[in-house]
Amino acid sequence: MVYAASFYFLGKNSTSIDLTKVKGKSTEKIIKSPVESPVPFSDTQTAVITSSYVKLCANTIYSFEIAYPKDWFTTYGADDQKCSYFAPYSFVLPYDTSNFTTTIRIIVTNTDEWLGATKFYENPNDFQNVISVKNVEVNGKSARRIEAETTGANFEQKGLVKISYLISASDKPVIISYQQASKDEDVAANTKILEEMVSSFRYF
Repeated sequence: MVYAASFYFLGKNSTSIDLTKVKGKSTEKIIKSPVESPVPFSDTQTAVITSSYVKLCANTIYSFEIAYPKDWFTTYGADDQKCSYFAPYSFVLPYDTSNFTTTIRIIVTNTDEWLGATKFYENPNDFQNVISVKNVEVNGKSARRIEAETTGANFEQKGLVKISYLISASDKPVIISYQQASKDEDVAANTKILEEMVSSFRYF
């Protein structure tokens, strides 16, 4: 009991030291100021974030860029064809590309052709039956998402899926389309890739 009482009084007296008189910087200010937790530096990021599983493709003729899966392929013959054809397999563009299709294609039009292009994609015709038309937005640009299926004309198999995004712009409207090539193709996976590519599309 005597030892316990001694330690109690020693401990009580030791806390009465005036810390403001400690040699050096004023500790009174330190004691009274709140504890500051570390604050991270300002986090800045670039406008375009490229994931490890995608690559960027830029077309300097039409001033746009788009991201695509790193295990996909794209090629071109002329500068204005750059970033226009994408597929999960390697391919070579023919000299005449008027009837050439790949899994995903980008078509740049001009304002004079835009009205005719939208009518072709939005309405049933000899080549497609339109399933749905939706108004969407792509990086601040108004767009239309059109889902259709092939009729079997033009040497195509009937009932294949075609999904197109028509992106309006003042001088360079763009159409980004996915075309199913065969019945055993993974449409859901390619549709998701199309949506990711469309969401990455931007003008510069």
